[in-house]
Amino acid sequence: MTNLSQHLKVGLIQPVLDSDSSWGGPTKVNKKLFYELNVDSITAARVWGEIKAGIAAMLKEPVRPDIILIPELHLPVSKLADIRHICRVNGILFIAGIDFQRHPARQDHIRNRAVISIPNNFGNDLKATRQNSFYFGKTYFTYMERQMFKHGILNGGVAQACKEDPEQTMFIFQSQRFGNFGLIICSDIFDIERMMLYQGQIHHLFIIALNKDLNTYFAMAESLTRLLYCNVVICNSGFYGGSLAMSPYEKDYQRLIYKYQGQQMFNIQVVSLPVAELDRAQDFDYGEKDKKEANIPFKASPPGYRKDKKKDRKKKVITI
Repeated sequence: MTNLSQHLKVGLIQPVLDSDSSWGGPTKVNKKLFYELNVDSITAARVWGEIKAGIAAMLKEPVRPDIILIPELHLPVSKLADIRHICRVNGILFIAGIDFQRHPARQDHIRNRAVISIPNNFGNDLKATRQNSFYFGKTYFTYMERQMFKHGILNGGVAQACKEDPEQTMFIFQSQRFGNFGLIICSDIFDIERMMLYQGQIHHLFIIALNKDLNTYFAMAESLTRLLYCNVVICNSGFYGGSLAMSPYEKDYQRLIYKYQGQQMFNIQVVSLPVAELDRAQDFDYGEKDKKEANIPFKASPPGYRKDKKKDRKKKVITI
């Protein structure tokens, strides 16, 4: 790819959200346990306040992020318009995990989605006049989520039957300046077919999560930097910690760009990911050339890696 930037700046906002108690449950009704569809209003207001504080702090810096990540299920549904407005006014792309939503046509089907809000000036210095939003859904719900919906949800104290609504479409976003990126919501990190599709297709993999199993995800992230040969960023809740950014550099001290451990602490961070240099490494023929002579600072690509391989599984490619 031509005209690629040297770096992509990614902001991580990590509000504090307790997944065990924030959905008002479990509440026992007729000997069965139920949860509310959405986070309780007090927690939602506090989390939104932390999100706004994180955005404001990043906007005050002389070098702003190009993309801001917000973890899985953290954005109140009522604040979608606010995120779109902030995106347009400031020219920053947002990837934000939204609280549970009903399917508009099938009210008993519950979705776990993210919004990807893209300003029309993304990648340049012009003022944005509009933005486009896309929605990206989780495919494989966790056992905890399935237990939440096992008996249904509470609505005004009344139990209503429901079930999870998995979404199958996978997106690849293409940017002439910042490279290609893929998106994952939490437990879809274990979807092997998805990883096969992404290999050779992306420069960055962004994972938004609400996840307790930190060490497993840390290990998965390091493996994916090698298998997909790309940058990997996890944005997790500040309640658990566990956010990180990695790149497949040769040297250990360079490979881990950022790692946040600690619990029940609100945190923000802006990280810088390699783009043009990584793109050159992805195109490099390690079997025929010497990477030291070519000054490639990354580990060699995995055996069988080919950039821009054709894939059979359904995906949607969006140029931004």
